[in-house]
Amino acid sequence: MVRIINVQKYITIFLSVLFILIFSCSSSFSRTVMQMTPTLTITEEYSDNYLKTENNKQEEYITSYSLGFSVGFLNKKSKIYLSYNPEYKDYKNLDNRDRFENKVSLDGEFNPAKYTSINAHLAYAGHNDKLAGSSFQNTASISGATKFSKNTDFNFTESYSNSFDQQERTGEYLEHDINNTTAGISKQFGEKDTMGLNFSYGFDNYKNSNADEYAKYSPSGFVTYWMTPLNGLDLNLAYERTDFDNSTNDIDTYSGYIRYLRKFSKHFNGYLKYRHSYSERDSGDHNIFHPSAGFDWELTKDSGISLGLGVLFNQWNNNNSDSADPFLDIDAYKTFNFSRRGSLSVTGSSGYGESNDQAASLGYTTYYRAGFQLNYQLLKRLSSNLFGSYKLDEFHETAVNRKDNTLTLGGGLSWTVLKWLRFNISYSYSDFNTDTSLRSDYSENKASFSISLIPSQPVRLKPSPSRQSLENEIF
Repeated sequence: MVRIINVQKYITIFLSVLFILIFSCSSSFSRTVMQMTPTLTITEEYSDNYLKTENNKQEEYITSYSLGFSVGFLNKKSKIYLSYNPEYKDYKNLDNRDRFENKVSLDGEFNPAKYTSINAHLAYAGHNDKLAGSSFQNTASISGATKFSKNTDFNFTESYSNSFDQQERTGEYLEHDINNTTAGISKQFGEKDTMGLNFSYGFDNYKNSNADEYAKYSPSGFVTYWMTPLNGLDLNLAYERTDFDNSTNDIDTYSGYIRYLRKFSKHFNGYLKYRHSYSERDSGDHNIFHPSAGFDWELTKDSGISLGLGVLFNQWNNNNSDSADPFLDIDAYKTFNFSRRGSLSVTGSSGYGESNDQAASLGYTTYYRAGFQLNYQLLKRLSSNLFGSYKLDEFHETAVNRKDNTLTLGGGLSWTVLKWLRFNISYSYSDFNTDTSLRSDYSENKASFSISLIPSQPVRLKPSPSRQSLENEIF
């Protein structure tokens, strides 16, 4: 299947929708708070392994000069933030990479009706060259939620990115387009009883033909029903179709689970769970039987800890060996505000299935991810942060049989010397190792120092911390 993505057309449509929202939500510009602020930032970056190779490491220093502006518009029904930051990068060793870049971002929050909210984001990185060691990502996204009635909610998300980055399977730097579209409707029919339907569509399309190109769609449904105040059931059913551009080994996956829930307190449930997954493909069918037991600790509406222990029984109808492996089911996210000065955010997850989001052609995989971020205000004008993350990806197909480990550690300091003058310093260490011959291990030390001159604090959106934003930073 061939897909042609017209990026300019896509962005034009997105901007048209965004500006319609802007002007429809702005009841009166006389009531809008507006501020334009110029900014100047000079940054010195250092890497001891810029190209991320195991041998013949390339040391690099990059000096960046950025002079731009930001402007914000805020009123009762909308908040809009625009920034433009042209930047010149000067490479010490790789002189042929010296370049001028345009960086633009546009963010908006809109409330066109009482029970309707819409968030939009557009970012253009402005890179022209496509060279190893350097990544860029142009993104566009829009999401929203509304109430059809008192107990019926509808939500949707649409995200698109055009990026040039290091690929999971081979470690090559390649350009590709990723799209993810989801929509869902849910209805509450009891105090704690809910049911709903979801649909998702996505694709990963490479500029040049690649084994990891795919398109997929998936309808799913769920029901949570409490038979008594202390005893409940949780049911989920899903179907997923994955079509590969450069392979006839397309996949049809049918999956579902049922959980018995036992309430021990207002925010703490124990559970017994059975999940089953069945995949059909030309290379052989695959059954997964997964019994487990664990608990859900719901701390707030958007944070909590779910932990379960079970066994994955894999049954293959091909050359892959059947197996029975212990599996720790993790889904955790929580921010602990232990004082007025400090907070600790933690996240963790695990899962298994076809590896579409990493490298589709590698097939069945299991993964574990965990990370943290510690923020602390050392002094009135001096703040610090520490972060760390670990990822384990295991690819179980006989022809692949691969394990990847990624460790990242780092931290930084931010010093607001004057109201308009800020210093930032940061350091990170990354270590990647794998047992495949397709790509090599590497480790990298990175450090940066920047000076920013900002005449006044710009108007900008201040989104509340989210799990997605945390994981984007630390993984």
